[in-house]
Amino acid sequence: MPEMKKKLSELFAYMDETRAALFATTGQISTFASIRPRNGDWSAAEVVAHLVMVEDGIGRLTSKAIKKAREEGVGPEVSDESVMSNLDEYRIIENETKRTAPTTITPTDERPLEESLAALEQSRVKLREALIAGADLDLASIRRPHPVLGEINLYEWALFVAQHEERHRRQIERTLNEVTELAAECAPIV
Repeated sequence: MPEMKKKLSELFAYMDETRAALFATTGQISTFASIRPRNGDWSAAEVVAHLVMVEDGIGRLTSKAIKKAREEGVGPEVSDESVMSNLDEYRIIENETKRTAPTTITPTDERPLEESLAALEQSRVKLREALIAGADLDLASIRRPHPVLGEINLYEWALFVAQHEERHRRQIERTLNEVTELAAECAPIV
C-alpha cells in the first residue's frame, strides 16, 4: 500500500470530523426522521439518502478517474501543500443559495434513516479506498467536472464530500427544529 500523504491524512481527518458531526445530529432523530418541514424541503431521512447518492457517485468517479490516470501514466505527487482551503471561495457550507438536486441524486423512495446511515458508512469506505489506491499518483492533477464548481481535482472532490455533508447536517438540524416545533404546536394540551 502506498504511503499516506500528509494532505490526504488531513483530508481524511476532516471527513471523519464532519461524519461524526452528522452521526451525532442524526442520533438525535426519533420518529421525526421522515417528516418534511412546512416549506416542503426534504425530511432528515431524505437528506441522508441524498448524501449516500452523492458520496457513492463521487466514490465511483474517483475510482474511474484514478484507473484512467494510471493508464495515461500520471506521475507521483509534486506538492504536499494542504488542500483544505481550496474550495473556500464557493462557501459550500454557508452558501444560502438553494439548489435543486439533479434527479440522479434526488431521493425518491422512503428509505429508513438507519438504512441510509449504514449505506453512508459503506460509501465512505469505498471513497477512502479509492483515494488510498491512488495515493501514489498526483491526485491534484486528476480533474473532473463538477456541475456547479467546474473542473476540480480529486482532493477537491473529497473535500466537497465533507463540506457538502456539513451543509446538509445543518439543514437536518434546521429541519428537526422546525418539525419538533410543529409537533409541539399540534400536541393536545393536557
